[in-house]
Amino acid sequence: MARMARSGGLIALALIIALFIVPLLRLLALPLLQPTLPSAGWRPVWDSLSLAIVTALIAAPLGGLIAWFITEYRGLAATLANVTLWTLFLAPSYVLTTGWIILFSTPETRLSLFGRAFFGLPGLIMLFVIKALPFASFVARTTVAGAGAGLREAALIHNLPPLRRLLIIARLIAPALALAFAVAVIETMQEFGIPATLGTASKIPLLTYAIYQNLAETPTDFAGAALLCWRLVLIAALFGAASLALQRRGANLRNGRNRMVQRRNPSPALSRLALSGVILLLTLGIVIPFCFLLLRGFSHGWQPTAHLNAILRSLGFGLIGATLATATGVALLQIRAQRRGLITTTIDAALLANMAVPGLVLGAGYILTFNNNILPLYGTTTLLIIAYAAGTIPLAARMVQSAFADLDRNLAAAARIHGLSASTRAIDINATLLAQPLLYGLLVATGAIMFELPISELLYPPGATPLGVAVVGLDQMGDLAAAARLAVLGMVAMIALAGALLLIVRLLTSPRGSARA
Repeated sequence: MARMARSGGLIALALIIALFIVPLLRLLALPLLQPTLPSAGWRPVWDSLSLAIVTALIAAPLGGLIAWFITEYRGLAATLANVTLWTLFLAPSYVLTTGWIILFSTPETRLSLFGRAFFGLPGLIMLFVIKALPFASFVARTTVAGAGAGLREAALIHNLPPLRRLLIIARLIAPALALAFAVAVIETMQEFGIPATLGTASKIPLLTYAIYQNLAETPTDFAGAALLCWRLVLIAALFGAASLALQRRGANLRNGRNRMVQRRNPSPALSRLALSGVILLLTLGIVIPFCFLLLRGFSHGWQPTAHLNAILRSLGFGLIGATLATATGVALLQIRAQRRGLITTTIDAALLANMAVPGLVLGAGYILTFNNNILPLYGTTTLLIIAYAAGTIPLAARMVQSAFADLDRNLAAAARIHGLSASTRAIDINATLLAQPLLYGLLVATGAIMFELPISELLYPPGATPLGVAVVGLDQMGDLAAAARLAVLGMVAMIALAGALLLIVRLLTSPRGSARA
């Protein structure tokens, strides 16, 4: 058993080195090996950083407020807020942007006051905030929920006035708001879909799209792209380190005596105010873009659509890549639970580093690492799926990490005592208990891969255009109707897959009827 654990740890370490560390170092070392540093402008860096900070200043307090409301209260507003956040989290940014671009696609709307604002900084900020808000709210909610019910009860026992109670709570959740700010900055700096659609239409240079231009245009400027990647990674790493420190600060609120907050009904005035805010977010982030996607794509009935086969192709890519990512994530979590020391530290660092290394940087590293005679994988579907899986492993691992940690270690010992084989333990015990978390992780990873854009743009082989590349390509060519149809049909296909898998897992894991006496 110890030998198997040691072998698994070494395999995991080799996998991390081959799929993450080597490509990243290969890319980042490129400008350092040049006799003179390549030239790369600073304007995309400052524009992206400025937009990220402005976005975070808006998204962090709003996300904290939504997190507090969902944690403290129940009812229609809280449920709708939770559903809206998850929908915005899963919806591809370039799909939302395409819906808004369709709204302002006519000369009258584009030249209007709102049209000019949308194709300038206000439009970019609005879309960045909409996409950053779920991240900010999720990380803030973890800290707010971790505070437990004891603080509020102690304040009520001591008969503190409402303003005093509010100030105490605000001081305690300040680390959560700061963490939400750091995460919002990182996610906005890494965002590629909005710069690739609205950023190009607005003529505002943004960092991720500037990196892509250096890699996609002829002649290819790998050194210039690597230098821009250095700046992106360093900025993300700075805020990532701050977020880790803030997470440890927020962890001081959580202890074994904390009890979950008993959610209560909000007052009528608060309920109306919260519901109005959630409906506004729902309208701006989901209703308007998706209504205009449907209107533009299907108002004249069905029309011939280019790249229609990209939907099933990307769905297949998503299923294969998500399966590999989920299986690898579970294996890493299992090795992490059994081992201590260098391997555990390396696994944790690799999973956390995904936050500071966007898919665009990883894809560029794969081009340099696998475009040679030793490992000639560049331009193949194999490398594209490997990159999808490698970029999605941290997401899949996070989706199952809590459920995996809740498994009682005595289950395996009891199963061995009763003589159950390893396959029986894996299928009848672990797989049954983890079926739903594994399914959720698989679906989230499949959706992320199916609509993934930066890795797809850099690595897709000729004749195998992924869905994201097809939608953005049609968008940039002005064929908004075809882009809308592809985006809507892609989401319908993903929803159908999710429904089918949920039904299958429910049938397989539902308790069997007891035998008749």
